Amino acid sequence: MLKDREEIDVNEMKGLVEALGGEVVGLVFQKRKSLHPATYIGKGKLEEVKRLADYRGADAVVVYHNISSSQIRNIERITGLQVLDRSEIIIEIFARRAKTKEAKVQVELAKCYHLLSRLRGKGKELSRLGGGIGTRGPGEKKVEIDLRAIRRKMYKLQKEIEKFSKRKKLVLDSRKKKGFVTVAVTGYTNVGKSTLVRKLTGEDIFIKDMPFATLDTRTGSIYLKNAGKKALITDTVGFIKDIPHELIASFKATLQEVAEADIVVVVYDVTSPSLKEESETVEKILSELGASKKPRITVINKIDKTSLNRDEIMVDVAGHIKNFENPVFLSAVSGEGMDEFFEKLEYVVSSFF
Repeated sequence: MLKDREEIDVNEMKGLVEALGGEVVGLVFQKRKSLHPATYIGKGKLEEVKRLADYRGADAVVVYHNISSSQIRNIERITGLQVLDRSEIIIEIFARRAKTKEAKVQVELAKCYHLLSRLRGKGKELSRLGGGIGTRGPGEKKVEIDLRAIRRKMYKLQKEIEKFSKRKKLVLDSRKKKGFVTVAVTGYTNVGKSTLVRKLTGEDIFIKDMPFATLDTRTGSIYLKNAGKKALITDTVGFIKDIPHELIASFKATLQEVAEADIVVVVYDVTSPSLKEESETVEKILSELGASKKPRITVINKIDKTSLNRDEIMVDVAGHIKNFENPVFLSAVSGEGMDEFFEKLEYVVSSFF
């Protein structure tokens, strides 16, 4: 029997697999005091995985957590199936969602970061298996050659991303010089950020009920009559728990929109069973981007999907969300609460700008 937290984690992972067009055909769980250094889970449990995979006709094994390159190889050897961990699943979703050159280059860099860490682990493993002091086998030499090739590729990709960042910085600086107020709409993946931005600005933004539907930032504008300012509203890439570090590092050009924004809008899905964990993830990433202290509007979205009234929602979610001050309750789909959001935005702009 799964605990609530475990069930939420499993459902999130299922959603990630489905976002790749896959289907979860079986689940295997194990509780251990310590992880098996060679195979992550115990040998007996791994045999159970193999039997279930054979019976269900599975094409791959997905591991919820991130595991080492040697653990992946050992599991693949025993099961005869491709093995993907959490980081690889998320990076692959990003790769399939990337449409613009900027997004594709950033994903390619993330893949290089990930492969680099895998090869480093393999190199250490081969080194431990080496014949003697000062000697290297052919496998170890091959790893060193591969590492050099990846580093060269990464250098070129980083230079391209630097160009994207410089161009974006010029655009962002130009907006500020023109007196525009910049607003970044952020939050956990699949909470309705894109729907909200489309509702606010009328921009034709791609919307789909799946993780990371948006990888490229899209910006629309609205005029705030009372504040006498034009606001530029930007839809940004969604966050997720334990997001691979290599994606944060690679997507700096895209996340620059959040770091440089005047106001941050943080969106939550009122129906989510894991608001506390999502809030912790959002706060952690905003802090890493240097955006946690910016003027903020907290939005509780999808109120059309709950039977609770606003007072009941306040009681239900207040203890789970950090920086939960005077939130706006709305439905980006039905439009309920949008007037309240505009009033809040007008107030924040007038107060700070």
